[in-house]
Amino acid sequence: MKKYWKVLSSITLAAMIMAACGTVDTKQKEVVGGSPDTGYEEPTEETPELLLIEEDAIQVELVAKENVDKLYQFKLVNTTDKDITLTFANLQEYDFIIKDQTGSKVYQYSDDRMFGEAFVEKTIAAKDSIIMEIDLTEVIPTLDSGIYSLEIWSSARESDGFRTEIELTVSNDVSSGSTSELASLVGIVDSNSIEMKDSSGNVKVYRLTEDVKAYLEVVPENEPVTINFYEENGQFIITSIIVD
Repeated sequence: MKKYWKVLSSITLAAMIMAACGTVDTKQKEVVGGSPDTGYEEPTEETPELLLIEEDAIQVELVAKENVDKLYQFKLVNTTDKDITLTFANLQEYDFIIKDQTGSKVYQYSDDRMFGEAFVEKTIAAKDSIIMEIDLTEVIPTLDSGIYSLEIWSSARESDGFRTEIELTVSNDVSSGSTSELASLVGIVDSNSIEMKDSSGNVKVYRLTEDVKAYLEVVPENEPVTINFYEENGQFIITSIIVD
């Protein structure tokens, strides 16, 4: 009876070891390439294992391109001392969305677009950057005049927050209500507004379009310049500043 128990115990122990080994193998397969909740596939030579990059390692900027109307530059700056490689599942490197003041989407770049299938890598050298051109020349004319938000983000697989948002002021079909006058810059109120003094000595606050923001730093203070602006919902919006 004792011998039978020893044999049975050995078989049971072997079965337990095999079951345990099987459990370990299963767990290892589950974690390769990310958890099942992420939807990432197991890494291959074409799609290596994903490693998220910390948000503060990449500085994100979106600015109007100087002296070019309706063109913007989306910049990713490597703030670290090491090269950073970004990978993309297809040829789409970014996406952006434009919302009106109610928060409703009025346009998204990726809607109704097809992107070629290819595994793409881009390396940002230490303390360097990559720049992507954002062309809104066909988008802005389709929008009503008003103030919108433009949010843009990187499509990199390692991205977990490489996004930024700016205010977008659209002034379509306002030429009939546009005003041109001499004024001088008094000061900057915030990133979107300035104070200007007109020829009568009245000081007013004006909002700026993204195009004007791009060259505001070259506008001298307390010297007469020509401003073109219009009024909308009680706000004065400058569309251009001409420095003599």
